Amino acid sequence: MIDVLVKPQDEGKKLHRYIRQLLPGVPLSGIYKMLRTGRVKVNGKRGKSEQVVQAGDVIHLYMAEEDFARASKPARKFGGVSRDVEIIHEDESLIVVNKPVGLLVHGAGNEQKDTLVNRVLAYLYDRDPTAYQVFAPAPVNRLDRNTSGLVIFGKTNAVTAELAQQIAAHHVSKWYLAIVRGVLPERGEINVPLSRTDRGNRTLAVDPDASRRAAASVGKASLTRYERKATTGRTSVAKVDLVSGRTHQIRAHFERIGHPLWGDVKYGGRVSDRDGTDQHQWLHAAWMELPDGRRFHAPLPADFTAVLRRLGYTAKDLQQIETF
Repeated sequence: MIDVLVKPQDEGKKLHRYIRQLLPGVPLSGIYKMLRTGRVKVNGKRGKSEQVVQAGDVIHLYMAEEDFARASKPARKFGGVSRDVEIIHEDESLIVVNKPVGLLVHGAGNEQKDTLVNRVLAYLYDRDPTAYQVFAPAPVNRLDRNTSGLVIFGKTNAVTAELAQQIAAHHVSKWYLAIVRGVLPERGEINVPLSRTDRGNRTLAVDPDASRRAAASVGKASLTRYERKATTGRTSVAKVDLVSGRTHQIRAHFERIGHPLWGDVKYGGRVSDRDGTDQHQWLHAAWMELPDGRRFHAPLPADFTAVLRRLGYTAKDLQQIETF
């Protein structure tokens, strides 16, 4: 018999899912057979597929040690994965990091190894290789490759699910800093429905009247509020309150009002490259506030600050931009 102690990060999972992740070498049909035939017990009592495991539960598996060794998940390996990750906050339930420009959150295509997820997991693995054998901390929000700033990882199954639900319900407040073209009004809001198109992976602003006529098929209600933090005349820096959180919402909304993000070629931001400031959209997830009142801040990265200086923003402007 093999005894396995349920760790806090795995609390809240259904028993069949927990066993499936503990024994990836056993097919799902085999997991159900083990449960059906009484080869899985929880705290000495026969385990039921749908029961929820709690931290401190002892799972008894009636199988040979060699079979368990073959079927159980081996320790993750992170050789060659960068540990370069800026930690903004960490406690026993979550970890908040400042994602740099150019790094994917999740793997895609040929880029599977150097991702923000793997960097965070490698950072945690270095401290305790066995801590996350079943549950792997996961991000609850995502940023585009060329958007920098705050990404939150849940460190337990329960916290990850709760944070994801809070974000989906718009109970987590998020503010971005964006460089936009032209002189932006001091403050305002953009209440324009958005829809996604496969052509060019774009988000399109929809005529509000058309949306009211066919809301379900034309676009989803989307609201962005903004405050101008500074301007040089050529560009402005906006603090953006992402109220609804659609894909590419900030980029599409600012294109719609004639102030596209600086360097954002996909959404109307093409400029000359003479000053080296238009490599990509300049957008930074700067602040995030959880329902419990905790607020996190990711300082502007060095390349973002350098672009602001090249565009003519002063030290006083930079201080104002960083002030909530």
